[in-house]
Amino acid sequence: MATQHSRAAARFMIAPSVVLLLAWMLIPLGMTIYFSLLRYNLLMPGQNPFVGLENYTYFLSDPAFQTAIWNTLLLVGGVLFITIVGGIALATLLDQPMWGVGLWRIMVISPFFVMPTVSALVWKNMFMNPVNGLFAWIAGIFGLPAYDFLTQAPLASIVGIVSWQWLPFATLILLTAMQSLDGEQLEAAEMDGASAWSRFWYIKLPHLARAITVVVLIQTIFLLSIFAEILVTTNGGPGVASTNLTYLVYAESLLRFDVGTGSAGGVIAVILANIVAIFLMRMIGKNLDA
Repeated sequence: MATQHSRAAARFMIAPSVVLLLAWMLIPLGMTIYFSLLRYNLLMPGQNPFVGLENYTYFLSDPAFQTAIWNTLLLVGGVLFITIVGGIALATLLDQPMWGVGLWRIMVISPFFVMPTVSALVWKNMFMNPVNGLFAWIAGIFGLPAYDFLTQAPLASIVGIVSWQWLPFATLILLTAMQSLDGEQLEAAEMDGASAWSRFWYIKLPHLARAITVVVLIQTIFLLSIFAEILVTTNGGPGVASTNLTYLVYAESLLRFDVGTGSAGGVIAVILANIVAIFLMRMIGKNLDA
């Protein structure tokens, strides 16, 4: 049993790490809050008066803010839908006995290890380019005009690129959960005459509920901060058609040089992300307790 002195010594030894971790988290957040209360524009150096919540009012009343929130929800929802449905389909396929299953699994998982900037460049130049891209070449074979994905459907194109990158993660988690299912339960259902669809719907899918919840939680946290794919492919355009909240904060801070408004947007983004995280943590907690 630990004595009072040993517990005090343990607290004293871990105190530097705790202090360093708190400073690492709180100093950037504190600086962001401080700048959000100033009229801080890089084009007017030395003129940084305190303006209170004016930057927040300006950021929230900007028409681009509503578009950015809507685009963020569409981006997160679209990627989650594609990765979960596709992940269940691929996990079900890879769970079957087949030749070279190990090689197929590596090929399916490999896109997850490609850096976001690289995957965006590959899709932009090799697949979606309306002149030299693969999709334009396929359209030409059938006598169809080339479709400029990044101009005519920018947000849907980014959803596709991000889904391609996150689909392996969902597949890996769901495949691991599917392989933990008791095979005797499936054999008993098959002997009772249950069809393949009934075994999937009533046995496999409920078994995957916790894994799906984990995928939704982890992916949502990362998808709320998608930035590199938008910067490389569309720069948030045309107009603000593919601007999400993260890119809007970047545009305010580094394209319009308005650090004060950009900092206010950053604080708002942190608050919204924490609200979503709390909601998802409650959801995953209920599923784990069930």
